Amino acid sequence: MSFTEKRSHVRYVCDGGVEVRPEGSAGGFWGTLTDISLGGVYVQTFSPLAVGTQLSMRVQTKMTEFRCSGHVQASHPGVGMGIIFEEFEQGHRELMEALIKQLAAAAEASKP
Repeated sequence: MSFTEKRSHVRYVCDGGVEVRPEGSAGGFWGTLTDISLGGVYVQTFSPLAVGTQLSMRVQTKMTEFRCSGHVQASHPGVGMGIIFEEFEQGHRELMEALIKQLAAAAEASKP
């Protein structure tokens, strides 16, 4: 059986947290950031939101913090959800891109 990669961007393992606020909701919740790419993030949570849910989020790592909006692309009950980035607060896209560059450099440096 063959597998065809559908992802547009390289994913990088990244430790951190993500505050998720569904659109139209007064509250939100925190999940664990497991990986990130230029296209989005994967958030580990026992209660992921439904595919298509619009949301805002705050991503925090040891290196940076940024805010953006997005939507749920994949939902895996008891595991987590994949979220696609849509719009960033002013200057925050650059913060995300700088984080990706740091993670890419670290991944390259750790290769044998």
